[in-house]
Amino acid sequence: FPIALAGCFGYIVNGWNAANLPPYSFGYIYLPSLFGIVVVSMFTAPLGARLAQTLPVPKLKKCFALLLIVVGIRMLLKAL
Repeated sequence: FPIALAGCFGYIVNGWNAANLPPYSFGYIYLPSLFGIVVVSMFTAPLGARLAQTLPVPKLKKCFALLLIVVGIRMLLKAL
């Protein structure tokens, strides 16, 4: 938590007088996105915690590996 606060503070301070920022920005923090992420996380974090407790570990590992493969392929395709 302290590292996240320090990072947010750094984005705010470094972007305070930056040009061409959209309205409702607080430095490099875009407030509408921040609020959207907070609201969605409040509902999905308990679901994720519940799934992590109920699903067997091998299945979780396979799902995470699949996610990493999809993200990696997507990154490669965008780089080409």
